[in-house]
Order: sequence, then structure tokens, then C-alpha cells
Amino acid sequence: MLNPIQRWIIFCVFCLATMSFMSLEGFLIFAMVDKGFSGGSTVAALMNTTVLGGLGFLFKRLVEDTFVKSELLPMGRLHRLATDRSGIIEDGRRSNRDVFETRKALVTNTLRFVEETLQGWVPGSHFELCVFVDAKEPLLFSYFDSNHDTVARSMAFREQNPRFYLDKGYEVTKVLSNPTSQPRVIGDTHDTKRSYSFTTDEQRKQIRSSVLLNLDLARPFALVLSSNVKGAFKDSDDKLMSFIRYTGELIRSDLLDGGFIDGIRAMKPALFPASVPVIEHSATTQIVV
Repeated sequence: MLNPIQRWIIFCVFCLATMSFMSLEGFLIFAMVDKGFSGGSTVAALMNTTVLGGLGFLFKRLVEDTFVKSELLPMGRLHRLATDRSGIIEDGRRSNRDVFETRKALVTNTLRFVEETLQGWVPGSHFELCVFVDAKEPLLFSYFDSNHDTVARSMAFREQNPRFYLDKGYEVTKVLSNPTSQPRVIGDTHDTKRSYSFTTDEQRKQIRSSVLLNLDLARPFALVLSSNVKGAFKDSDDKLMSFIRYTGELIRSDLLDGGFIDGIRAMKPALFPASVPVIEHSATTQIVV
């Protein structure tokens, strides 16, 4: 990728080349008018016009890339992501915050970074980003949206019913139960063939398209990104898919580090009652004298 100085140099060279061809075009037109039309001058003028048209198209693209289009991933944003991560880890150590909350804060910070990057890149004014873990009793581990909310409505329902997302038929449960390395893109969540599940009518308006990516084939946890515009995510967009995979790997490393994801049920047994061992009481009592 070119740096700003290199882009400016190319832009200036392109301006000189365009002006040269425009001057040549003017000279050929003047020559034809002054000396009359001829086969050679006509062919030369047509060839120069064709080249000038191609340069004009490239010039338009260059102007857009140099002055109009903003950088998709500014280095300052990446630097802030790294410093925020370091701060979360350090704060967790100083305050003796438990591992579960520290990992959740790290993942939420990554989701914030993703939301900021999607703004202006992907169609939509409202984005919702989620990380789900566990296939038997799916849990919305981390959440962030364009309103800067970190708590989703469904979280309260999930606390009351560990099978909430399964019972409601959330699309992510299919990804968790049948993991694949390929992103699952849903262009229109209102398509009746999809049977996409919504918690409220407001959510139905806010989630019009989604992309779901399983982050580990051996362990069930997934990243879900949604936009309030239909067709916002396209699997043919290589840059977007690469960015989603990059952030997915960042989240994956936070969940795998130190065996965190493997011990999450033991950390929060109240959220995963199916993992709590059932103690059977014997009908007879042994009395020791």
C-alpha cells in the first residue's frame, strides 16, 4: 500500500500526463481545422482521444482515492485498539477482576473496534456485534452496537432460560452446532425462507442482514455481525471478509488463551446448569458407631 507522499507523487505525475495529452488533443484539433482533415490527423486525434478518455477515468479514481475516500483502517485506530487492550489487562490485575470479566472486556473492546471500522465502509447506520459461546446452552458472551450498548435484550431471557437461543431458533445456534470455516452471509433477514428469529419488532428493523463466522471448529463459539441495511455484507467482498476473519482470530485468541473457553462452564455454573453434577442421595443411611 502506498504511503501519502507516494500517492501525492503519483497524483502530480498523473496531472502532468493528463495535461500533456489534453494539449496534444488541442493541437491536433487546431491542425485539422487549420489545414483540413486528413486520414493521418483523424486517426491520431481518435487515438489521442481514446487515451485521454482512459486517463480521465483513471484520474477520477485517483482523485477519489486521494481526496474523497477515507482510509478504511487508520493506523491510529489500530494503535488505540492495542493500548486499550493493554489497559484492560492491567486494570484487571490491579483490581483483581476475575478472568471471566477481563476476557469479556477484551472481546467487547474488539467489537467496538469492528463497529467503528464498519461505519462508512459497510452500508448501514446501526450495527450489532455479538460473540456466542457453547452449543448445548448458547450464551451471548459479549455484545456491542452502534448505540454503544454492551447489553442486549436477550441476555436477561438467557439468564432465566439456558436454552433460550435454541428454543427461539436463533441462526447462530446452527453455526454453533454445525461449525464450518466459511462465513454464513444472510443478505435479507426478512426472507421468510430464513425464519430469522427476532426478540422485538425494533430488533426486526435494526437487523436486516448478517454475517456469522464460527471461530473454532473444535470448540463452539461464533462471531455475528448485523446491519440495518439489506445486503450490507457480501461474501464476494474480499477486503471485508479478510477484516472479519482478522478480528475473529483476535477474539479467538482471547477465548483460547489459558484454556479459558474450556473452563467457562466451571467458572459460571449458574449460566450452564446442564454442567452442574447431580448428587444422588441414597435411600439408606449408614450409621457409624
